[in-house]
Amino acid sequence: MKKAFYKLFVALVSINFMTGIKADAPPPEYIQFSPSAAMGALYRPDPDVYPTPHIAALNMHRTANRLAHISMENMAEHGFIILGMNPVCHNNEALCAPWENNALVIKQGIEYLKQIPGISKVVLLGGSGGGPTMSFYQAVAENGVSFCQQPQKLTQCSDELANLPPADGVVFRDAHLGNGANALRSLNPAIINDEEIMNDNAPPRFDPRLDPFNPENGYNPNGVSDYSDDFKETYFRAQSERMNRLIDIAEKRLGQIEAGTYKYPDDDAFVIPNGDGSRLMRLDLSVDHNTLKPRKFLKNDGTIEDCCIVSSVRPADLKPESNQRFWSGTRMLTLRSFLSTRAIRSSHAMTEIDYCSSNNSTVCNVRNISVPVLITAMGGHYFLRNSEIFYEVAVSQDKDFMVLEGAVHGITPCEACVPGGYDGRYDNSVKNYYDYVANWINERF
Repeated sequence: MKKAFYKLFVALVSINFMTGIKADAPPPEYIQFSPSAAMGALYRPDPDVYPTPHIAALNMHRTANRLAHISMENMAEHGFIILGMNPVCHNNEALCAPWENNALVIKQGIEYLKQIPGISKVVLLGGSGGGPTMSFYQAVAENGVSFCQQPQKLTQCSDELANLPPADGVVFRDAHLGNGANALRSLNPAIINDEEIMNDNAPPRFDPRLDPFNPENGYNPNGVSDYSDDFKETYFRAQSERMNRLIDIAEKRLGQIEAGTYKYPDDDAFVIPNGDGSRLMRLDLSVDHNTLKPRKFLKNDGTIEDCCIVSSVRPADLKPESNQRFWSGTRMLTLRSFLSTRAIRSSHAMTEIDYCSSNNSTVCNVRNISVPVLITAMGGHYFLRNSEIFYEVAVSQDKDFMVLEGAVHGITPCEACVPGGYDGRYDNSVKNYYDYVANWINERF
């Protein structure tokens, strides 16, 4: 029965993946890894055009599906073998406990690619949440498990992560600071009774002075909000205070589990109301709107400008319901997955984050990676400054940073970024991006 199921699954996956792939490219190959929740799809370039590829790419996110990601056919069309993998906690962040074990899935992917005849180099692709995922893997592979077992970490990795085979380079595509930092900046700090909510199932209580959707604080329901500097400073510090409270609650309960005094011997649900959808930069475009220094800017016509500070063209795009609704605003985790995936220590959500208190931290990880790194940001999204930070702190002697004009988080043109209606001004974003990435890889490997 199980064998028949996998045959049917492979057939369905192959049919789905072939949509949009050029007829002369081989169909994707479904690959089952162990444990069975980890799976992959291998794309090969046209053998008549690229008969002997020697570079392979590996693409994985912490939870999202990468089997049919936009990078798959585009990288194959540029001559690379590419493996897209889904992690064990695919589409379920609560299963990411410990999140660090995603590295064991990546290890299998690298080992699989290196046994393909002709492959001599493997490059990791870390987009969005794949940024902390891939950077963590490479940092541990280069530095050993002592890197992820430091006492200040909220969670430590196991010795199973010893002797990971390192990749030869890492490409970051609009990666974020880490899921803990992301969660920190997305928390609604107006919630003031987390302990009551967690312990007694009490309804949330709000401090209206910290409510980002309160017009008295600067919220504009019809466009770009304008918060005062005082409000922003108070808000960012209150976000840190709420995150630290949540960490304290989770650690206290885990301590009870370890002492054998808790109601469960292993873990428990950890539900955070109003835990997402309050990122101030999506309301007030003055927050992290641009690079701090002139940076390389890949324009829609394919030219590169490197003279100027680059600004995002993103619109304000956040509404109160994003934070207030259960499905969009509530984080449903466990004690262990929260601490491993969504927690980080700080005293200010923008400028005073203890990046190395979490293993899930792109900033901490790139400080410990020596292989070549390409850092790319999308000019129609709000991770632009994040990417510049990676470039600033990366210790690799071979590092590059580029901003892609008018692209959304997923690389496609940002139609909402053009007031009055989209006019095609960013139509080359996908082509330009993969041309640049391919050239960068080929120049080095």
